[in-house]
Amino acid sequence: MSAISPALRQMVKTNARELFRDGKTAFFTLAFPLLFLAMFLGLGTFAAGGTYRMAVAPAPEQRAVIENLQHVDGFRVEAWKKAELPEAGDLAGYDAIVRVSGQSAMIVVDPGKFGALKGLRSALSDSGISESHMDFRTPDGGAPFDPLKAALPTGLLMALMSIAFFGTATPLIALRARGTLRLLGTTPLNRITFVLAQAPVRLALVVVQLVVLGSVAVGMGFLPLAGTLRLVISGLLGAVMLFGFGYLIAARMRNAEVVNGLLGLLMPVVLFTSGLFLPMDLLPSVVGDVSKALPTTYLVDALNHDLNEAASVHSLAVDWLVLLAGAAIFGGLAARLFRWDQGEGR
Repeated sequence: MSAISPALRQMVKTNARELFRDGKTAFFTLAFPLLFLAMFLGLGTFAAGGTYRMAVAPAPEQRAVIENLQHVDGFRVEAWKKAELPEAGDLAGYDAIVRVSGQSAMIVVDPGKFGALKGLRSALSDSGISESHMDFRTPDGGAPFDPLKAALPTGLLMALMSIAFFGTATPLIALRARGTLRLLGTTPLNRITFVLAQAPVRLALVVVQLVVLGSVAVGMGFLPLAGTLRLVISGLLGAVMLFGFGYLIAARMRNAEVVNGLLGLLMPVVLFTSGLFLPMDLLPSVVGDVSKALPTTYLVDALNHDLNEAASVHSLAVDWLVLLAGAAIFGGLAARLFRWDQGEGR
C-alpha cells in the first residue's frame, strides 16, 4: 500500500495539470456548460415581460388570484365571464387561462407566449400554490417550453457530460495518441491506480458545478434547501455513470478528433431524448422506447425531482438504481477493455 499511495498522489497531481494544460479541454470542461446555462437563463429573462391577456376561471380563489396576477407588469387579467369554459384546445382569444382548485392550478398557455410563464409562476406562488401543484399545458395538451425551467437540469447535464466526455475521454485518447499511455504501460503503474488518479480532480469539478447551479436554482426559487442534498447525490451518481461511459469510449480509441466529433453529436441527441425539451409522451414511440433504455433519461428524471418536480416520472430510488447499474456496467466494461496501447496483447 505504501508503494501505491505515493504513485497515486503523484498521478493525481500530474493528471490535474494535464487536464487544464489544453485550453480546448479546459473550455469545454468549465466554461462551455456555464455559457450554455447563461444562454438559457438569458433567453428566459429576455422573453419575460410583454403584454399578455388572460382569464381566471370561476373558483372561490378567483378574486385573490386575479389580484396577484394583476400585480405583474404587462398582465391584463379578467374573470372568465361565460357560463362554460372553452373546449380543450381553445384559448378563446386569451394568451392563458388559469383554473384554480384549492391548492393546485391548471394553466393553459399559448406555446408562443412562454415569456408569461415566469410571471404566472410568481403570482400563483403568491396565491399560496406551490410550484409542484402548478400544471402548465399548451392547448394541445403538451408542456410549454420554459427556458428558465429547462436551463437548470439542461445546464447540469451539459456540465456532467462535458466533464465526462471532453474532460475524461478526450485527454485519455490524446495520451494514447502521443504514446504516453504506452510508456506508462512499461512502468510498475497498474491500471487501477491510473484510473483512480483521474477521479479526484474530476469529482471536484462536478462538486463546483453542482454548487454553482444549485446556488442559482435556490436563488431563483426553483430548488428548496431541503432538496440540495438529493440534488448533489443525483449529480454525483450521474457523474460516476457518465465517467464510466467516458472511460469506456477511451478504452482503446486513439483518434481524439474523431471521438470529439462523435461525442459532439451525441450530446444534443441525449438532450432531446431525455425529456428535457419535450415530455416523453409527446415523443414518437420509437424515440420514446430508445429513450427509456438510456441511463441519461433517468439522470434527467432524478434531477427533475428537485429542479422540476412535476416533470419527474420514476421514483428517485428507481433513478438512482439505474444510475448505479449504468456506472457498474460502463465501468466494468471499461476496466476489461482498457489497454495502454492498441497493440497490447494483455
